[in-house]
Amino acid sequence: MRVLGTVILGLIILCVEVYLGVQSFYPQALQQEQADVVQSILENKKTIVDELSEQELAWLAQNKVIQVGVDANFYPLETFNERGQYTGIGGDYLRLLSSMTGMDFAVQRQQDWATVEELAQLKRIDLFMALAKTERREEYLSFAEPYVNLPGMIMVPRTNTASNLTLDDLKGKKLAVVKNYYWDDYVAANYPDIVLVPARDTISAMQMVTNGEADAVIDYEFNLNEKIQVAGIYQLHTVGQIPSEFGHSVAVRTDLPELFSIMDKALAQITPEERKSIADSWLNKAKPAGNERRLQWYFFFFTQAVLLILLLISFVKSLARKAAIAKAKEIRAHMA
Repeated sequence: MRVLGTVILGLIILCVEVYLGVQSFYPQALQQEQADVVQSILENKKTIVDELSEQELAWLAQNKVIQVGVDANFYPLETFNERGQYTGIGGDYLRLLSSMTGMDFAVQRQQDWATVEELAQLKRIDLFMALAKTERREEYLSFAEPYVNLPGMIMVPRTNTASNLTLDDLKGKKLAVVKNYYWDDYVAANYPDIVLVPARDTISAMQMVTNGEADAVIDYEFNLNEKIQVAGIYQLHTVGQIPSEFGHSVAVRTDLPELFSIMDKALAQITPEERKSIADSWLNKAKPAGNERRLQWYFFFFTQAVLLILLLISFVKSLARKAAIAKAKEIRAHMA
């Protein structure tokens, strides 16, 4: 009976582990199917082609495909799903703009954000879907009205017990930032006493702190929280929140005024309520954990399952052995 109790307990633990694993890595399996927010918005929209000027229409006729620069690792504003499709808040706006203008957009996915901005300066990218305004960017980009504003967050090693830190508290410290991100420009312009340590992406910036190459990291709150879950970087904790002066918006190269005007007219048709529904659909969405943690879960799950199966086989053999012994005793008793 002791072995049977152990098997039953093992089965219960395994079931709980399966549920928690599915909840972490495949949250969509436990969620009710959500309505397509973009599709519901488009049901009440019509094309804006009739509102375009002759100059804008002429520009459209000569420019068939618009090159879009995106950040592949900027959840929830920009990301790519398991099918390689551009999604996120910016992705939803791109779907809206494509339907309302009839324009074709080609998403350019690069290895790091600095390369994306360099391509825009070389005029190989026409438009951005989720960009925050800075003085440096205004030199070559025109910005529409922001559609969402997300706060920034400062994180330090868990061995640092500080709390409620501001950027003023980091003077003389090394601060990891993603190269050419908003926070890179913002800190450089407003806090010259902070030593900036540029990284190619958010995970690299966080690892600089865990490796001791920087004292802290700053990025947008949702992006940092997602990277903690995806990469399993639990050695850091939050010590301060920084409000962003500018929200994220559509941005167009300054040498493309017709494109900016077309985008501006289309964006003006999206109501504040619709903008909120798009943002909420992403900010309130459960994000699957990353491959590293998924592989760990697979390992522990299958290891425990194998051990439980071996224990169950041992229990069955024990029962068979006891039954054989009982049968043998019964036969000897009859023979006697």
